[in-house]
Amino acid sequence: EMCIRDSHFHGYPNASSFYDGVPDASVAINIGASFTYYYLAPDAGTYFWHCHITPPEHLQMGMVGQLHVRPRQDRVPQGGNLYTYLGYQNGISEPAGHTVVDLRTVCTPGADILCSASTPAVNTGAIQGLDKLGNPQRYTYNDGDGSTAYDVEYPIQMHGFDPNFHFVGMTFNPEMFADMKDKYFLLNGRSYPDTVAAGPLATVSSDGTSHYSQPMPAIINIPVGGRALLRLVNLSVTEYHTLASLGIRMKEVGFNAKLLRDQAGINTEFYTNSITLGGGESLDVVLDASDAGCGGIAGCSTTLFPAGSVFYLYTPQLDHLSNDAENFGGMMTEVHICNSVTGGNTYGNACN
Repeated sequence: EMCIRDSHFHGYPNASSFYDGVPDASVAINIGASFTYYYLAPDAGTYFWHCHITPPEHLQMGMVGQLHVRPRQDRVPQGGNLYTYLGYQNGISEPAGHTVVDLRTVCTPGADILCSASTPAVNTGAIQGLDKLGNPQRYTYNDGDGSTAYDVEYPIQMHGFDPNFHFVGMTFNPEMFADMKDKYFLLNGRSYPDTVAAGPLATVSSDGTSHYSQPMPAIINIPVGGRALLRLVNLSVTEYHTLASLGIRMKEVGFNAKLLRDQAGINTEFYTNSITLGGGESLDVVLDASDAGCGGIAGCSTTLFPAGSVFYLYTPQLDHLSNDAENFGGMMTEVHICNSVTGGNTYGNACN
C-alpha cells in the first residue's frame, strides 16, 4: 500500500491491468484515499514503480521507487550445491519430505518463456558460502552457478529535472510535456558532488524552515576483493542515460528483472565498461572488483583494486556532467575500495 496517487509498476510479466496503476485501464485514486495493489512476484530481480497521474511531472518530483525481489537461492544452507537446490526449486529430484513443487516459482523453460530460473547448462559445483562481510552469500537471481553473487548492493535511480517546466506549471498555465527539457541530471535525486554526501540533504525555504530531501546518497563502498550489485533504473521521460566505469569492469547479469540466460541454460551475461538505459528500463550490473591480479598472467602479482583506491561511475554524455549552467556536477559518483565495509551492505555503511 503506497500513499501516493496511482502506482504503475514495471517488470511484472504477470501484471493484471486492474492493478497496473494506469488510470485508463485501472482505477484512479482520489486525493486522501488509499488503494492496495496486489502482485505475485515469483521471479527475483529489480522492479520499480512510479506515479501515473501526470507522470512526467511527478516522476521528476521523485514519486518513484524500486522493489527488490530476493531469490530463494539466498536461503540455500551453507555448503549446499546451488545447482542441486535450484533443481529442487524447479521440482527436479526433490528429497524425501520435500516433494511438493511450489507452482509460484517452478520453472520449466520448455513451456514457459517467461521463466527466469532456468537451470544452467553445466553444474559448476558452486556451493553456498560467506560473502566478504562474513554473511551468507547473496545473489541477484536464482542462477544455480553463483554467477550473480555480490557482497554489497546499491540501488541507483537515474533521472533528470527541468525547473522551468515546474515553475511555469505552478505560476502560469501548465506546459505541454513535449516542452520539457532536463537541465539537471541526477543519481538518486542528486548531482555530483552531493551524490557522495552522507545523509539527507537540507534546504532552507523562504520561511526559514529547513526541509530535508534526497535521503539517499549514491556513494559505492566495496570491500577489497569484493563485488557490488548496482540496481540501475532509468525513469527519465526525456533522455537516454549512459553510465561508464573505467577501471572496474561492469558485469551485466539481468535486464528488466530477467536473468541473462537463454532457454538452453547458457549464460548470456557479459562484461562492459558502460551501459545505456532508456526510460522505463532496469539493469542489474555487478561491479567486479574481485581482484584477479593481472588477469591470471603467470608471475604477475599486481593488485588492480587495492584498498584506498577511488574510481568513478559517471556518464560520458558531457552535457549530463553539469548542473544547468555550471560546468561541473551531473551524473557522477565515487566508488571506494575499502579494507572492510561495516554497518550493512548498502547505503549508510562505512568504508574502513
